[in-house]
Amino acid sequence: MKIAIIGAGFSGCNLYDNLRLRFDDITIFEKSRGVGGRLSTKYIGDKFIDHGTSRLLPITEDLKEFCLDLSKNAVLRARYDEFFPKEGINKICKFLIDDKDLKTNTKITSAKLVDNKWNLKDENGNSFEGFDKLFLTIPATQILQMDITLEDSIKSQLQTVSYDSVFTLILYSNNKKIENISKIFENENVEDIIDNSRKYFYKDFNSYVIHSTKDFANSLNQFSKEEISDRFLNSFSEEIKKELEKLTIIPHLWKFAFAKTSLDIPYYLNEDKNLGICGDYFNYNNLESALLSSELLGNLDL
Repeated sequence: MKIAIIGAGFSGCNLYDNLRLRFDDITIFEKSRGVGGRLSTKYIGDKFIDHGTSRLLPITEDLKEFCLDLSKNAVLRARYDEFFPKEGINKICKFLIDDKDLKTNTKITSAKLVDNKWNLKDENGNSFEGFDKLFLTIPATQILQMDITLEDSIKSQLQTVSYDSVFTLILYSNNKKIENISKIFENENVEDIIDNSRKYFYKDFNSYVIHSTKDFANSLNQFSKEEISDRFLNSFSEEIKKELEKLTIIPHLWKFAFAKTSLDIPYYLNEDKNLGICGDYFNYNNLESALLSSELLGNLDL
């Protein structure tokens, strides 16, 4: 059986991990250059900067058991009730899949069911054909933007899912650091700042990730990340702005960072069309729901 998964974030990779126990012909398509989604890591030489989720704090036993298993496999390290990555948070997703089955930089824009087989096309017109089953694990908004025929029932449900955006600034330097971290929090547009170097115990490398508030990112998510970066930096005092600009700055926009609403079902499966959907907007709207949704769908008798 030939299976396609669209999206190599946490839901897609965990779905793959559950399906590969029974199927050996799985392809996972990812529009970005690497796996992880919001569990993303930026590599600066041999250093790691987690610019999405920085750590896991399980609130359910299912996610706690998942994190404990990753700790045993040296992917995470436990500290009280929190779990921190040992070598980049994206290693969670890398641990769950086989690289040979991953196609990165491949944004699938069309999915057509022809003679009971799914044929896919990416944004560059490349075709990938003959899949027996198709699973979508990308945000609801991105599914609706695809050229794919969906049942009216699930289409109308997906249309109810809305998202908050988050904008981040990645800052790093080998010899400069931010001296006034507390003053950064005085900016009303700042939600959090992560001292990434302390997390990884770096002594010769300083790195930080400043997360904007959802309100700030939501109001500007129609602009480019460079335009948002200018507005974000200009919202700081001149003193803080000059201090930040001493470091290398990389902006990033998570347009679909957090689902604000969720569907009252654990996953979607159309057995007639061999189409399934899972993600963090099923039942709840957090990492726990992404784990449960992908595990339940991946363990069905398909």
